[in-house]
Amino acid sequence: MKKSVIVLALALGFTISNVNASNDILTSGLNEVIVKTVEVSPLCKAVATGDLDEVNKLIKAGVDVNAKSNGMMPIHYAAKYNRVEIIKALITAGSKIHQSCDMGYTAVRHAQKSNAKEAEMFLKRFKNKDV
Repeated sequence: MKKSVIVLALALGFTISNVNASNDILTSGLNEVIVKTVEVSPLCKAVATGDLDEVNKLIKAGVDVNAKSNGMMPIHYAAKYNRVEIIKALITAGSKIHQSCDMGYTAVRHAQKSNAKEAEMFLKRFKNKDV
């Protein structure tokens, strides 16, 4: 029993010292800090939170429904978060359904990746249509 405790303590000690050593190696050669701020547009925030009234107000105010925010268009956010009513409002306002985000995913693919079944089924209706 005592041997097991001693061996475990030594193994833990070596593990902790290896973690510290690897941290020193990673941080010793860096001379600059990269700060990336992510700014999401008000329209994409409203889409992600499911605020249909705010989405309609912003559309009425003339916000571009195809403007990317953090690499994604509002329709991508709507598909990702399964917001079918918002998808309808965006399409009515002229959103480009088949355009890809910066990662190369369409709105349908975002719905598939996030298991948003209703959004996926709705968007697949436009598969062969040029909207």
